[in-house]
Amino acid sequence: MRSKNCLVTGASSGIGRETSIELSHYAKHIYIVGRNVSKLEEVNDLIVSNGCECTIVPLDLCEENSIENLSREISKKNSSIDYLILCAGSISQLSPISSIDNEKFKAIIDLNYIANFRILKSFHLLLKNSKDAQLVVLSINPDYIESLYWGIYKPVMLALNELIMTYAKENKKTGIKAKILCPRGVNTPFRENIMPGENKENLVEPTIIAKKLVELLSNNETARIINI
Repeated sequence: MRSKNCLVTGASSGIGRETSIELSHYAKHIYIVGRNVSKLEEVNDLIVSNGCECTIVPLDLCEENSIENLSREISKKNSSIDYLILCAGSISQLSPISSIDNEKFKAIIDLNYIANFRILKSFHLLLKNSKDAQLVVLSINPDYIESLYWGIYKPVMLALNELIMTYAKENKKTGIKAKILCPRGVNTPFRENIMPGENKENLVEPTIIAKKLVELLSNNETARIINI
C-alpha cells in the first residue's frame, strides 16, 4: 500500500478524519480535503507522524470549478489516484417536508450529490490510470432510517447510491472498483448536529468505521453496498 496515492474528502472530522489517519499507516501520499484548515492541520500532523506524505487541500466542494481545478492540479503531480474516498456530507435539520428551507435543501443536494457527481467526472481519468483503483463512498442504507422528517436527506442519498452503483457497473472493464459503505449511527459531529442528546452508547465510534473502510480497499468486489 505504500505506493498508493489517496484522496479523502470530509477529512477534517468524523469518519473522514479517522479514515485518513488509519490509511496513513499504509499509503504513500494522502490528499486531505475539507474546509476547516486548523483541523486539517491536526490530521496532517498525525498522518506525517505515521510515515505518510500528506497534502492539505482547504476546499469548498460546492464552489464552482473547485473540484475540477483540484483534479487538474493533482494531475500535474500524479498520473493516478489509487484510492478515492468520499466522506464529505452534511445535513442541517430534520424537518417535515412542508417546513424544509429551500436554501438548506439546495445545499444538501449540492454537497451530498452534485459535488460527488463532479468528483466522479473530474477524477475518472486519474482513477482509470491506476492499476488498482478503489472508490469508496460513505452513504446510508434506507432501511437504517425512518422516512418521516428525513425528506431533506434520505432521497438525496438514495440518488447518490444509484449514481455510484451505475458508475461501478459502467467501469467493470476499466478496473475501477466502486463500493458504498453504509454505517448505522456513528458518534460524529454530523450525528450530533441532527440528533443532539442522543445516547452515545448506542452509537459506533468513527475509528471502527474507518478500520472497516480501509479493509475494503483490499477487496476487489465492485458495485456493492456494504452495511455495517
